[in-house]
Amino acid sequence: MQDIGILGAGLIGASWASFFAAQGLNVRIYDVNQDVKRKALEIAVHNLQRLVELKLISSEASNAGQANLRIVGSMQELLSDIDYVQESVIEDYAIKADVYREFEQYAPETAILASSSSGLLMTRMQSVMQHPARALIAHPFNPPHLIPLVELVSGDQTAAATVETVKAFFFQLGKHPVVLNKEVPGHIANRLAAAVWRESLALLDEGVASVEDIDAALCQGPGLRWAMMGQHLIYELGGGEGGYQKFFDTIGASFEEYWKEMQTWTTIPESAKQKAVAGTQAYLKQKSRSEWTAWRDEKLARIQQVLREE
Repeated sequence: MQDIGILGAGLIGASWASFFAAQGLNVRIYDVNQDVKRKALEIAVHNLQRLVELKLISSEASNAGQANLRIVGSMQELLSDIDYVQESVIEDYAIKADVYREFEQYAPETAILASSSSGLLMTRMQSVMQHPARALIAHPFNPPHLIPLVELVSGDQTAAATVETVKAFFFQLGKHPVVLNKEVPGHIANRLAAAVWRESLALLDEGVASVEDIDAALCQGPGLRWAMMGQHLIYELGGGEGGYQKFFDTIGASFEEYWKEMQTWTTIPESAKQKAVAGTQAYLKQKSRSEWTAWRDEKLARIQQVLREE
C-alpha cells in the first residue's frame, strides 16, 4: 500500500499524515473545511521537521515526506486509485455513514477503509456499506506520529484478511498493532486509561493528594514499568519464582481490599471536575502549553529510542 488518504484533517488526521509521510508513502489530505485542510498541512510539515529534531527520522526522510504531502479538493480526488484511507472525521454515526457511502462511490474495490474512532462500533459504521469486508477500526494513541500503538477492531462483516493485511502493514511501518477479538466501546487502551483516570479523580476529590502528586505517583512509579511491559507481565515478574500464581496467592487479597474502597462512578462528580481543572492549571503555569507539548514529545522520542535498543 503506497497511496494513503487522510479523510478528516483535524489534530489526529494531521498527525496520521505526518506518520505516513515519514514512512515514504504518498499522502493525500482532505477535509470539508478549507481552513482545517490548510492547518493540517502546516501541522504535518511541522511534525516532520520535529521528528528530525527528535532524531527519529533523517532530514532526507523529512524532506521526502513533505514533498509527498498533498491537499486535495474533493472526495473523488482523495479516493481515486487510493490503497488505504485513514478516516478521522467527527465521532458521529450519521456523519460516518455519509462518508462511508462516498468512499464506496469513489474508491477502488481493493482499497481499505480504516477508522480512527475511539468510541464507535465498526459493526454499526460499516452497516451502510455494500462491501463492508474491507472496513475496520485502526485506532491510534495520540499523537499517532510518535506513539506506536494501533488498536485493530473488526466489525461483524470485516474480513479476517483485511485485519491481517492492515496488521502486517503497520508492523512494516514500525507501529505496534494489537487485535481485539471482539468490539467493546473504548477498545483496550482507553478503557485501561479510563479506570486509572477515575481513580485519579477520586483520590483528588477525596483530598488524598494534589493533582501534581497524583500524577507524579503514576509517572515516577508504575508509568516507568508501563513503558516496557503491561500489568500482566509486571505481576508475573512481581511474583518472583512463583510467577503470576504466587502474586495472586500472596498479594491478590490486598488488591481486593483496595477495590472495595475504590470508586465505581459512572458519571464524574462536579466537585472532581472543578478540583481537577484548578489543580492542573496550578502546575501547568510552570511552562506554556506549547512548551509542555514540546517537552512531552521530546521525552516520548527518547523513550522510543531506548525501547528500540536490543
